[in-house]
Order: sequence, then C-alpha cells, then structure tokens
Amino acid sequence: MNTIHTHLQPSTLRKLNPFITADTFHEVDGPVPGLTLACPPTGPGFIALLEAFRATGGTAPGDVLARLLEDHCIDDAVSLAKRVHTGQVFGIEWRGSLWIPMFQFAPDDLSINASAQQVRAALPRLWSGWAVASWFATPSSALGNQRPVDLLASSFPAVLAAASTRQEALAM
Repeated sequence: MNTIHTHLQPSTLRKLNPFITADTFHEVDGPVPGLTLACPPTGPGFIALLEAFRATGGTAPGDVLARLLEDHCIDDAVSLAKRVHTGQVFGIEWRGSLWIPMFQFAPDDLSINASAQQVRAALPRLWSGWAVASWFATPSSALGNQRPVDLLASSFPAVLAAASTRQEALAM
C-alpha cells in the first residue's frame, strides 16, 4: 500500500479520492539528521526531507497524487508528469518512486501554489529534484537560519530573493 506523508486533512483527500482510508496516512517520528544540498540521496536524507516538509503539507507518492489530480480534474487534467517535466512542480526520486512535496499545491483544491512555482523557477534550472527539495528544506543564513519552505507563505519576497541570489551565485 502507498503511504501519504501529508498534513492535508483525510476528509479533504477523501473528497478528492474516496478510496483513500485512514490507513493510508503515516507520520514520520524520531530524530532527523541534518540535511544539506551536498547530501546524497540516502535513507536518512530522504527521511529528513519528509520531516522538513511535514508542517507545510508533507509529501505524497507521485502515483497517488497523479490519481488525485486526475480524479479531481485539476487544470483541465494536465498530468503530474507534465507538471514535473515543465518545471511547474518538482519531485524527489527515491527507490524508483517519485515523491512530491505538497507545499507546491493548495491544500483545499490541489491547484498549483504560484509562490512555490516562482521560487522554484528562480533556482538553478539544472538542479535535480533532490537539490531543489534540499534547498527548500535547509536553513538559510539569508533567511535568518530558517528553512525557505517554512517562510514561503509568510515571507515570500525574502524566499524569492534568497532563491535568486542562489542562482546568481552559481552564474559567477
């Protein structure tokens, strides 16, 4: 069975897909090791990303999210694969599965979060989903040692500036 790591209310997800049950949900507990952009895709690194995104919607397996989007007819049924391919959203590849950080979607209707999309577009284009996820999940000195994902809603201009600065630093 696929597990959804998310803070979306089970009732919200059941409206979108009645086949989701309470057994589908899982919380990640325990200490989480540090995470950096240089962190290779390891088990502890993957768990760190799940934990980092928990408070902002969690993560969902790509196949489950794709079915939810199809069932809800979001954006004229544009597929999740197309959204990832065009850079509208990013995912983390882990052990043959794609995991999507849910802060990229509105929790009530799964429309794309424009702020997350703009920040992603300001980051280096060649970064992998793992690198993008790590950037969002890693405390930044430019943001008062807070994680960009935690400030996206409350301090969008600062997060966008931090992402743009990252892009400019790599261009030099």
